Amino acid sequence: MLNELSITFNQFWQSCWALVESLTLWELALIMWPFVFLSVPRYMLSELIVLAMIFRPEPPEKVRFRQYLAHKQPLVSILLPGYNEAETLETTVLSLREQSYPNLEIIVVNDGSSDGMDEIGRRLARRGWVRYFEHRQRGGKSSAENFAANAARGEYMVICDADSTFDRDSVWHLLVEFYDPEVQAVAGNLRVRNANTNLLTRCQAIQYLFGIGVGRRASAAAGTLSIVSGAFGALRSSVVRQIGGWEAGPGEDGDLTTKICLAGGKIGFAPKAMCMTDAPDMWWAYFRQQLRWNRSVVRFRIRKYRGIFNPFSRTFNTRNLLGALDEVIFEVIFAISLPIYVAWMLMNHADMLWQVTFLVTVLYVFVNIFHYLIALAVSERPHLDIPMLPYLPLYGFFTGVYLRTVRLIAYADEYVFKRSYWETYVPEYVQEQSRKYDSW
Repeated sequence: MLNELSITFNQFWQSCWALVESLTLWELALIMWPFVFLSVPRYMLSELIVLAMIFRPEPPEKVRFRQYLAHKQPLVSILLPGYNEAETLETTVLSLREQSYPNLEIIVVNDGSSDGMDEIGRRLARRGWVRYFEHRQRGGKSSAENFAANAARGEYMVICDADSTFDRDSVWHLLVEFYDPEVQAVAGNLRVRNANTNLLTRCQAIQYLFGIGVGRRASAAAGTLSIVSGAFGALRSSVVRQIGGWEAGPGEDGDLTTKICLAGGKIGFAPKAMCMTDAPDMWWAYFRQQLRWNRSVVRFRIRKYRGIFNPFSRTFNTRNLLGALDEVIFEVIFAISLPIYVAWMLMNHADMLWQVTFLVTVLYVFVNIFHYLIALAVSERPHLDIPMLPYLPLYGFFTGVYLRTVRLIAYADEYVFKRSYWETYVPEYVQEQSRKYDSW
């Protein structure tokens, strides 16, 4: 049996090699057009930017601002909204209390929890560790964030999830990025805490390493970053109040940062501001999470804030346009290209479909290895990233097939049915207001 499989594979490999030899380089590129003209340019552009940053000296303004922070130590309000986070709240608060930045206030808002989070929150408040508030009725994460923001007294706000932990210097690293007066918000660097649980969490660990550790670093350097994750990031308190805070609905973090960009602000990235968070370890939970996150692309980029693409809009600027195009081209269009490419191959090159698929898969492995080496070169956690190397061949299938399929489902579902407006992530009575005020 093994001998027969070996013979079959050798024959298949020979047919693949014969295909390569029979075509010119340009003909081969045209047959593999999504890989050559969509994947490779984005990888290469990101890596060139990141490599250039390695050798770039720290701006003198950043050095001076770090000294200013050390001397003035402006108050920083940490917003910690939570719903049914009884198991993790105290651990997160302890992690925040160990921050090396000395002038912090931690504001916990219990959003109508039913798991005993109220008892833990009150106990932490009695110890003087937090300022604690609670909603009797659940209002959704945006409601809890806005309540905390209204109570905040700090010049800066740090937003984070109640199930995360942080490096001791993470708040310092976030604040230093405000050395640029145009920067109104700063994204932290997220890593998967439970990466070794199973194959799914390992793939997500690689996804965070590539997408956040490299991708957001490159986008911030290019001035096109447009997202601060609700799991960990910092904001100028003045800009949060200026734009009216968070709006209801899933994707509220992307909504807020889009409003900041439309108001003329830039988004920075602090690679050394590390936040460890648990990723879904069940495929169904991950599927639902990705549906929710990817629906937001249609909800915000194609529907609510479509004026970003309008050169006659009063909020139009090139930086916002490039950031939106990056998301639309390399997420929406890239996902849509998969079924289009398969259909095109079946109609025009059905006889070589499997050979081309195999060759593209092999090329993706090599590109991911190169991408991984660049990510490792700038990694703040190389000891966590090195064990992920054996999973790179599977990661290509994870992102190239599985994630693109999930995104297609999410985009179609949101575009046709506007499903994000009925998402149970937010209470129904709050979603009703969101449906009323959002642009349809």
